[in-house]
Amino acid sequence: MRKSIKLILGIFLLLALYSTIFLSLMHYEGQFENVNPLTAFYWVVVTVTTLGYGDIVFHSQVGRFFSIFVALSGVAILWAVIMPLIITPRLEQMIRAVPSSAPVKMAGHIIISGYNPIVETLAERFSLLKIPFLIIERSEEVARGIYQEYPVILGDPSERKVLSRASIDSARLFIANENEELNAEVILTLRESTDIEIIALVGDLTRSRYLNYAGASRIISPKTLLGTFIAQITSPPRKSVFPGAIQLFGDLKLVELPIYPGARLIGKKLQEKEVEETGAGIVGIWQRGVFVPDPGPEVVLRSNSVLMAVGNIEHLSQIRYLTFGARKEGHTIILGYGDVGRRVARVLGDCGISPLIVDKRDLEVFPFEHITGDATLEVNLIGAGIRKAVGVLILLNQDSDAVYATLLAKNLNPDAFVVVRANRLKSAEKIYLAGADYVASVPIVASHMLAKIIQDEEEALNLLYNDLELKIFNVGKRSHLAGWTLGELNLPGRFGCRVVALERMAETVAVPDSKTLIKGGDTLALIGSPKGIEAFSNAYDRRTNLKKILKIPRMTFR
Repeated sequence: MRKSIKLILGIFLLLALYSTIFLSLMHYEGQFENVNPLTAFYWVVVTVTTLGYGDIVFHSQVGRFFSIFVALSGVAILWAVIMPLIITPRLEQMIRAVPSSAPVKMAGHIIISGYNPIVETLAERFSLLKIPFLIIERSEEVARGIYQEYPVILGDPSERKVLSRASIDSARLFIANENEELNAEVILTLRESTDIEIIALVGDLTRSRYLNYAGASRIISPKTLLGTFIAQITSPPRKSVFPGAIQLFGDLKLVELPIYPGARLIGKKLQEKEVEETGAGIVGIWQRGVFVPDPGPEVVLRSNSVLMAVGNIEHLSQIRYLTFGARKEGHTIILGYGDVGRRVARVLGDCGISPLIVDKRDLEVFPFEHITGDATLEVNLIGAGIRKAVGVLILLNQDSDAVYATLLAKNLNPDAFVVVRANRLKSAEKIYLAGADYVASVPIVASHMLAKIIQDEEEALNLLYNDLELKIFNVGKRSHLAGWTLGELNLPGRFGCRVVALERMAETVAVPDSKTLIKGGDTLALIGSPKGIEAFSNAYDRRTNLKKILKIPRMTFR
């Protein structure tokens, strides 16, 4: 503002100087009728702005030279000073102005306070499910950076007037997505005027009780859930126990099994007798960032891949035995002891594993062996015995550090099973390129859980892939699926999803073939992309269509 005032004052003084020179030259030429301040100022403004009406002109050579100079200086002032310093910034500010209120007709929407990578992933899911949402962002810089991509308003979500502008009275759900202190302020403000359902996302569950006191309906810690999942897939096998297994129905489970170096499965094809005799169905393979659904019989299994298998405990135990190599002994290293790292270490400890921790902080009171140092330095990884480690869990806060630590870990021990936490979904590809065997993402955990809550589905945490979902579907008596075989339905070709298990009259079938006839009363387990699962639901799920017909705000307000 002060800069603009100085600029305007400088231009005014320049016009005054030109007017003074104009008066002197008119007196010199004898045009005494034009020797007055108003005429002088009029001529200067008309000439500087290049209008040039021609009603007042100089006759002398010096006068004409002065006219040319004033006109050229006017062009220079307009394009070199006024446009870039005054007009252009004002236009940009008007164009980039962040909306201050929700669209007039918005209702039944979800309000999210605070933008971060979780919201980035969640917004994609909401858009796919056609769920209206609105972000309240208190940072002007962040709001300006996202407003063209997401519906957002600028303001403090703990202020009543901002909540009012977000149409809080017609919203169906509020997601508090900032730090615990700011979430508490927002929740207290909400509870003064509404009984809307509030989901609070927290990093540390130990502080969650305060948000319960403030009035949160439920509290979710994506980092805690992610830590539990990572610990489960990396914990050693125990007889008849599959940590992290997804219960389908009956005695069927869906599990993920890493193939360790030296395993008997390495180099074998799925059609080979040893694989088929296990009785487990392989419904997908995860290899260095690429998920292969419905792998064919000719697919060759490789070290450090992750199998997705369906079967009962006996079948899964047999296939799991083949995934372990001769080198089953070795310690596990955790790089980074933040919220996720603490949870992983605690769950591993409960399984009888004592991991070695590498963290920058000096952890004085600590139940595990640890090294104080930077996890991205080779000397610290060697000191942690990485060359003899069977697993390396990289749980750092910065994705750039995670990429570098992955490169180091794989260089020092190519056979180690490396699991990495990605803080941003877009970083997962780079982490896989660095050599990671499995990447788990905080945004995916949060978006999967929240989407299930919003759709009133069971909140069990299942598949943590960005483009893969599991759906349990009950076939009704009058369903359009009944009476058709899986081959005739062609679900992979039409929707990009497949049936991985079936239950009928208390009997279960793992990975039914294309000749299986679907009947009313069957229960199906399908996996596929979120888009494919949604398209399947729209086509065959009568409850989904009914929800769309009866789509009204769920909350009542005081």
